[in-house]
Amino acid sequence: MSGRLELAVEGRKSVEGWAAGAQVLALLSTIHELGWTRYLAEPRELAELAAYSGLPPTRVSDLVAVLAEYGVVVDDNGRVRLSSQYEAFAADDAWIGLGEILDRSAVMSKLIDTAVREPGPLPLSEDDALVIARASGGRATAETRRLFEQVFLPQLPELADLVRRERWLDVGCGVAGSSLTLATLFPEMRSVAVELVPTVAAEALRRAEAQGVADRVEIRCLDIRELKETDEFGGAFWAQPFFPESTRAETLAVIRRAIKPGGLLFLQETEPEPQPSGGLAYAVRRLVTRGWDVPFGRTAEQLAAEAETAGFDLVRLAVTDVGRYVVAQRPGR
Repeated sequence: MSGRLELAVEGRKSVEGWAAGAQVLALLSTIHELGWTRYLAEPRELAELAAYSGLPPTRVSDLVAVLAEYGVVVDDNGRVRLSSQYEAFAADDAWIGLGEILDRSAVMSKLIDTAVREPGPLPLSEDDALVIARASGGRATAETRRLFEQVFLPQLPELADLVRRERWLDVGCGVAGSSLTLATLFPEMRSVAVELVPTVAAEALRRAEAQGVADRVEIRCLDIRELKETDEFGGAFWAQPFFPESTRAETLAVIRRAIKPGGLLFLQETEPEPQPSGGLAYAVRRLVTRGWDVPFGRTAEQLAAEAETAGFDLVRLAVTDVGRYVVAQRPGR
């Protein structure tokens, strides 16, 4: 075999592998849309699944074989059910569920197509923004509360102490997953959560009402740069990965004015470098994020320097099981 033919064969194998993955993703999206993931939370005979789906038994058998090959379903004493990991992923109490990730994948594919065709910033409709927010912010569930209580809050003790006694500001709240989780953990918490996109803010409000905390978590739909409060909040979280470069300095100035002297600002480092097995997905996310004119992969040290430039003092860089956080303080008391 000639050198060029060998190279072509290697290239073909790579593309065929990617294509197979895309095809399985399409299959997973379809069965989730049609309710299979909920139905297969319990073990089912193939005949039951055929009756449920309306498909011929041989088709069902072939579909199940594909899903089993990719670890989505397993054999349970001759019956088929979701594997443990996919049952947890598809469950209603998942922090971020299967449906949210599948929807985000579809939006990302559309944006990547645009990135190749158009030279300007990548457009993000309100519906697309809602998809991204749902897949980023998570839901306030029992599992999320357990994560906060057992992992997150013990590693950021300043946060738990602050929200018990001071008003809290959530800047760029998305669907307000963190604020709603904190509110369900701490009945004394009072907060304002600010979101720019009306559709996303409406979803955050719907979730706050469903959790019974809308009287304590005020959802405001506005550009944070329009916030009028001065010296009102004991602390704030800034969802900095979603803010374009052109708005960041002014946003930090507004946050600094809004929190009290001595108040704390929290910023999360996200994706400063790819995980060992995630280089390909990391490169794709970088492509899309930069297409929005948003900084990608800014380190905790860089975020700390950004906050210090805005007039905050660095308190510490906190290492948690969900990433590194910058804890900064507005000077004075």
